[in-house]
Amino acid sequence: MVGSAVLAVVGVINVPIIHFSVLWWNSLHQAPSVMQLGKPTMPASMLIPLLMMLFGFTVMFAALLLVRLRAEILSRERTASWIREAVAS
Repeated sequence: MVGSAVLAVVGVINVPIIHFSVLWWNSLHQAPSVMQLGKPTMPASMLIPLLMMLFGFTVMFAALLLVRLRAEILSRERTASWIREAVAS
C-alpha cells in the first residue's frame, strides 16, 4: 500500500515535467505542432488524417461504451419485467 502511494506521488510530480519537457528541451523533442495557439505547423497532408482518425476512434469508443453499457444494464436487470416484455414483443 505504501509503495503504491509513493509511486502515485512520483507520477503526479512527473506529469508536468513530461508535459513541459517539449518546451524546455526542444533540442530533444519536437515542438508542439497541433495543439498551439496559432495555426498548426503540421502539414495538412498529415493533420487531416490525424484528425479523422481521432474522430473515428472517438466514435468507435462511444459506440463500444454504449454496447457495454447496454449489456451491463441487461445483465443487472435480467429478472425485471420490462426485459421480458421487450424480448416478447
